[in-house]
Amino acid sequence: MKKLVLILFLIAGFSVISVSAWEPGDLTTFPSCMDENSWIMNLGVGLDSAFFTYVGNELYLAIPPVRITLDKNAGIGDRNLPFFFGGLVGYSGWGWRNYYFNHRIPVGFRAGYHFNWGVDGLDTYIVTTAGWIVNIRTGDNRHNPRSAVHFADDFIFDIKLGARWFIGNVFGFWAEAGYGNTPSYADIGLSFKF
Repeated sequence: MKKLVLILFLIAGFSVISVSAWEPGDLTTFPSCMDENSWIMNLGVGLDSAFFTYVGNELYLAIPPVRITLDKNAGIGDRNLPFFFGGLVGYSGWGWRNYYFNHRIPVGFRAGYHFNWGVDGLDTYIVTTAGWIVNIRTGDNRHNPRSAVHFADDFIFDIKLGARWFIGNVFGFWAEAGYGNTPSYADIGLSFKF
């Protein structure tokens, strides 16, 4: 409990320091680690667990969501507002070795807005994604003994808060969390800027 209280006080202290250094004009400029012509590629994994287990003599396997995004910064309007646009593709899967396996492949368009808090190397943003998840089921189903590939798709829409921390000019780390119907609610990974 003491550790939790200490962590909450540290977060509150950092927030107060950040807000006191913030100016309203910062919302209309790119963070110091970004510029209008930057491309950003994120490689990451969802925080769902990957596992395999035997139930009787059958192997069950779950692969967590992995994804890649590619975003392009674009200043919009007279004030050159710090937006970005890009795309997402990913993969996750689960199933039984001797019966069937479900493959989920999300493909979508992303649009977001950078927030500049005046901290070197830090890029915080809000992003929304719209697209499709292609669901493919392969193999034998217990209720349908034929081997087949079944396609189904789902429309996706989500909104997430994200942060990137760049160690140098090119390499950094990123995390996103939010709500929607993409395969994971929280993702972490590596970020590259070029």
